[in-house]
Amino acid sequence: MMAQDNGFVLRGKHVLFGVLAMFGVIIAVNMVFVYLAIDTFTGVTRENPYQEGLAYNEVLSAREALRDLGWQGDVTFTKVNSSEDSITVTLTDGAGAPLSGLSLAGSLRRPTHEGMDQALSWREEAPGAYSAVVMLPRRGNWDLEVTADDGRNPPFEMKTRLWFK
Repeated sequence: MMAQDNGFVLRGKHVLFGVLAMFGVIIAVNMVFVYLAIDTFTGVTRENPYQEGLAYNEVLSAREALRDLGWQGDVTFTKVNSSEDSITVTLTDGAGAPLSGLSLAGSLRRPTHEGMDQALSWREEAPGAYSAVVMLPRRGNWDLEVTADDGRNPPFEMKTRLWFK
């Protein structure tokens, strides 16, 4: 029996070309991933991180003072109609009594998309229960940040993730 010769012989230059092509594809794909990672999210979550870092000891002492007060917050939300939702924050002191007459500020932030943040306008519906009506452009995960101030103590800060269906 004779072996057939089809004319192709694998040589060193073919192997070299194959290895270089493989690494070229890997490097090209990694460059695309690096470009997309840098272009889609800047990584900036705070406007002045350096100044906030310098004042961090004051932040820690204010949080310690709030912990001593024992203030607690609870969040509920209900669907008002097809385009509006109501968020209610209930605030109580260490003894469980409602905290009335506070000045609240807050916002809703979409953790996965920039440009959808909403400032909230709060009104006291019942003693210690503050409500805000929101119109969300999309359902899903939202981060709620609320600051409550009574004018005498350090502001109470609360952050929580909400899931709107």
